[in-house]
Amino acid sequence: TCNEDRNKGMVQEIIEFPSVLLNAKTNQVEDSFTAYVKPKIQPTLTKFCTDLTGIQQEWVDKGTEFSVTLQNYLKWLSNKQLGTKFSFAFITCGDWDLRTMLPIQCAHSRIPVPACFKQWINIKKVFERFYEKRACGMLGMLGTLRIPMTGRHHSGIDDCKNTTKIVQRMIQDGAEIYLTWHQYHRRGRERGRRGGGGERRGGRGERGDEDRMKI
Repeated sequence: TCNEDRNKGMVQEIIEFPSVLLNAKTNQVEDSFTAYVKPKIQPTLTKFCTDLTGIQQEWVDKGTEFSVTLQNYLKWLSNKQLGTKFSFAFITCGDWDLRTMLPIQCAHSRIPVPACFKQWINIKKVFERFYEKRACGMLGMLGTLRIPMTGRHHSGIDDCKNTTKIVQRMIQDGAEIYLTWHQYHRRGRERGRRGGGGERRGGRGERGDEDRMKI
């Protein structure tokens, strides 16, 4: 949730929970997940929020509470054998979603942050190191790579799809996709490292190669 006053005086809540599953070996999209979340603290969306994201009031009214959405999402990960048969890492466009918003929402819902969300790949950092250019956000990276935008900016699932296209191009260009943040990370210091070549080109980081990348 959000308002036009930079969320001043507003308790923000997650209202969309999307992901795209990218196979780091084949560089192909395998599946996606998206769900709308019913906000509890401020159940009525502002006009600004709807205009920005395209999310409609009736969508969240029919959504599930965050705790249920999160359980459904974790079940989806389990059904995909992520974290068991296949290693995986989350890819984000920035650190805010997992470093700030998810812990805030989990605190609202009085549930712990699942361990799998405590490390991730901020693709903007990887992009800037690989191409030696400023990322300038998702639209900036798409523009630099001359990739057309899919759907609507700030729609969660469309942002995931566009971030996926950026990652796919980077893998094609030979970039190593490595962890940039984990729970022992000290602020301001990248602990991820660039690995050497090999069959698995995506997701190399401190924990080694990743089979799947969640965006």
